[in-house]
Amino acid sequence: MKAIFPSDIDGDLLNLVHLSNGFKLVDGAEPVRAGDKCTAQARVVSVTNSDSGKTVKVKGHVFRQGQPVIEVTSSFLYRGQFKDFGKTFEIIDEDDYAIDLETSNQVGILQSKPWFEWDDDSTPLEVGTKLIFKTRSELRYKDKSVFSTVKVTGGGYVRSSSEHLVQVATIDYEAHNAHGNPVVEYFKRHGKPIGLPIPLETGGYALITDPSSATYTTPTSNEAYSKISGDFNPIHVNPYFSDFASLPGTITHGMWSSAATRKYLESAVADNHPERVTAYNVGFVGMVLPGDQIQVKLTHIAMRDGRKVVKVEAFNQRSEKVIDGSAEVLQPPSAYVFTGQGSQEVGMGMELYQTSPVARAVWDAADAHLTSVYGFSIVDIVKNNPKELTIHFGGIKGQAIRQRYMALTYDSVDESGNLRNQPLFSDIDLYTTSYTFSHPQGLLFATQYTQIALVVTEKAAFDDMKSKGLIDTNASFAGHSLGEYSALAAIADVLPISALADVVFFRGITMQRAVQRDASGKSQYAMMAANPSRVGKTFSEEALREIVDQISQQKSILVQIVNLNVANQQYVCAGELRALATLTNVLNLLKAQKIDLEKLSTMMSIAELKEKLTEIIDGCWDMAVEKEKADGQVILERGFATIPLPGIDVPFHSRYLWPGVLSFRNYLIKKIDPLQLNPDRLIGKYIPNLM
Repeated sequence: MKAIFPSDIDGDLLNLVHLSNGFKLVDGAEPVRAGDKCTAQARVVSVTNSDSGKTVKVKGHVFRQGQPVIEVTSSFLYRGQFKDFGKTFEIIDEDDYAIDLETSNQVGILQSKPWFEWDDDSTPLEVGTKLIFKTRSELRYKDKSVFSTVKVTGGGYVRSSSEHLVQVATIDYEAHNAHGNPVVEYFKRHGKPIGLPIPLETGGYALITDPSSATYTTPTSNEAYSKISGDFNPIHVNPYFSDFASLPGTITHGMWSSAATRKYLESAVADNHPERVTAYNVGFVGMVLPGDQIQVKLTHIAMRDGRKVVKVEAFNQRSEKVIDGSAEVLQPPSAYVFTGQGSQEVGMGMELYQTSPVARAVWDAADAHLTSVYGFSIVDIVKNNPKELTIHFGGIKGQAIRQRYMALTYDSVDESGNLRNQPLFSDIDLYTTSYTFSHPQGLLFATQYTQIALVVTEKAAFDDMKSKGLIDTNASFAGHSLGEYSALAAIADVLPISALADVVFFRGITMQRAVQRDASGKSQYAMMAANPSRVGKTFSEEALREIVDQISQQKSILVQIVNLNVANQQYVCAGELRALATLTNVLNLLKAQKIDLEKLSTMMSIAELKEKLTEIIDGCWDMAVEKEKADGQVILERGFATIPLPGIDVPFHSRYLWPGVLSFRNYLIKKIDPLQLNPDRLIGKYIPNLM
């Protein structure tokens, strides 16, 4: 309040009207709490004249331990007629703008601007650069429509490989007797504002379904609030002064009405967690009198970086709007987890492909790259799941695709311990005219196609959510196995979609060809989830591990625990089909016959217990063999404590197969100045050589 009474503002206190008030939690700051020692600073950021009077806008901060916690803004109107334009000004923190410099003409036009200065002459501004501009304008008025001075300062930024903003340009402009702001007008013509709320596709919906539950009555006297707030403007407490000011009565403090309205926002939208209301800004558009009945209306209208943007309105008993504003509310703490292989299904992501331009762009970019480089359409595989696909190598494009397959290699160790580099497709040479991929369940379940389909599905879905403002940029994220690639590509933006497709296809084809397969492409390996807690109360990870190890040793067969997901509740076992079928039978038997291994261990010696377990495993092995003969193949079925994972027919956990790309990228980030070279472009450039 003190900031609005400087000596150079000619205004009558009785004609002072509070127009608006708002606050915003400073990014990264914890909310103030009872017991915090705080200080406050405020300054006038604009004084403007209009037909209604003189508007004064104040911006301030609440500080805790010297650090800003909350930004507060308020606007006030001195009613009357004012002509002292020489004392009016505005300081505006402009919206951030992003400009994609897609042509040399766009680069040239920007560089010709006298207010733009590129900071590093040794590194030229190139086509393809995306600049983000942060600027502040200081405007001083000569009269109602002409500025005596226009000054704009700020900078141009690029995002580094670690997603941080790095300043690369300086903005400095000053002009006199101007009719506009050419810097901001340039941004509006050539760029897009960023960080603004994104409206909901439906237009919005009511957050309070029972209007009677969101009403309050203003106090009959404003004295109590005047004392606690320090606002003793007599129009709030003295009917004679309010009458002298031509007001209908003592006016309820706008700040009281604001807080009373916010109460419903905190309870209905923030689930009684006031700290989740990170921004709140309301205008006082009508007078509120003591004893008024106020109805609050809250509407969810938009999203911004994972925060709900809520339209805040309040109406008196005559249905006249008295408060109009907006708020931002954090959603409950969230995490984004990207799934691994085994969750694929035919047609996944295609509904979003049809309805979301953002998702379609991700799919189309991946599809165009895979079609031109490897000769197949991932969109067609996801939609139709063909059991067979023939890639033809005719013509110039076909020859380039064949050369790509011939260039795919992997390292192996021979019997002498020597490292050998071998082709992944030894059956493709310069005379091969075509190559056929097949899978008995359809190619969507062939690892090399499964993995691409999943990461593109997840990347497309995430980008669609991000474009709608649904993603909380401060949330935790994780990827499970293959999902690590999706998480890094989607959230950390590590790989462009073309490089992501290259890496995942190489990863998948290496896994697919790492095991022997029959003529139809079927392997003798699989994975399944196991839940020890479903076997019995005392059955634990230790017991599961003992059984898995004994099956492997007793039958000289491959089976291992390869994922430790949730202690005593979820593990993933991989190995040969017979071993996994035997494990299912063992756990079923222990469950059905209520055999308590822990209890038996107190009644038997270790040798006797192992002998008992050996008998159980032999019997369950024989059951698996007999069923295999009857079915003609091993068919894994769901058990009391086991679930087969469809589409995974390799005997190892795949996350360890391809550490090279991430290590390579980390090396580039550390060794290369991100302003000179883009690590992700280099990854895309060198991936063929890494393969």
